[in-house]
Amino acid sequence: MTPTGTRTHGPRTAARDEIRFDTSGSTGVARRWFRLPEQMELEVQMIGDHLVGPVDRVISYAPPQHLFGALFGQWLPRTAGVRVHQAWADPFAPLPVSPGERVLVVCIPMAWDLLRRGRRALERASAVVALHSSAAPPPSARALARRAAGLLRAHEILGSTETGGLAHRPLLPDETGTGLWEAFPDVSFVRADGAPSRRAEELVVRGPRLARPETGTRPPGQWATGDLVEFTGPRTFRYVGRGGSLVKVNGIKVHLARVDEMLNARLPQTECAVLPLPQDALTGEGYVVFWSGRRGGTGVADIRAALRDVPSPSRIVKLADIPRTSTGKPDRRALLAAL
Repeated sequence: MTPTGTRTHGPRTAARDEIRFDTSGSTGVARRWFRLPEQMELEVQMIGDHLVGPVDRVISYAPPQHLFGALFGQWLPRTAGVRVHQAWADPFAPLPVSPGERVLVVCIPMAWDLLRRGRRALERASAVVALHSSAAPPPSARALARRAAGLLRAHEILGSTETGGLAHRPLLPDETGTGLWEAFPDVSFVRADGAPSRRAEELVVRGPRLARPETGTRPPGQWATGDLVEFTGPRTFRYVGRGGSLVKVNGIKVHLARVDEMLNARLPQTECAVLPLPQDALTGEGYVVFWSGRRGGTGVADIRAALRDVPSPSRIVKLADIPRTSTGKPDRRALLAAL
């Protein structure tokens, strides 16, 4: 992701009241971002009023060192004066839900299967709202929404450390993740004059909640997210995908070009190809490593060890040869057909 528009240069010491966040596990160089308390309060109030409503207890599976977890696992319960259970610290502990409580669950992809297992405890609540961010929801999210219809309302939030929440949509039981996103009220889009609708373009935004980078003295005037979207109206869009080779595994950014570099550097005698694998059942998104063992001496354990600095691939597939196109690039279609 890259900032656009007006920028300020030169490092600045963080103000005493700023809150620091690091880019969430990117395989590139980590960067620091700073947010003011009023930005945190604005986001909590806006999303709380817009999507959540009154709650009596928060159950958070998102660690507070990430913006999503800090906002809804710390700031919201503190602001609302309600109890919070930090489920990320012990994900398999029983859910502490009292009869009749209104519960907010802060979800990352792995949370949904745990909620399915703890469904009986959730059913003690009078109402459950789930907020999902940090990568696409896994199939278990829609399955739970279907089984708990009438009790559970779920919303997806599109955003990042750099921008905060940008847009939202309901997480419905019977959709496949292709529904329209609607911008939050304080977010505006930056588009070229006369830009056509229904054509993929990069999502560039303005708003009062953009974070300050460590190299600047103030937040950028606008931010290019790196996401490709098709605008369907003044405030709505269809998400197309990420520009470049980027996926998120349980909310951690993984640049697949960097994964390729690691494999080539650490396993020079092994031929590998890496492809995104969306809608992984456990992590929401993922990637697959194809490898050829023609030269011998390499196994699955070696590939996992070579990728020790990034989240593990969802699948590792051994092939006799890596199929390639006439230009020598891995043949994506043939590789996916081998799954």
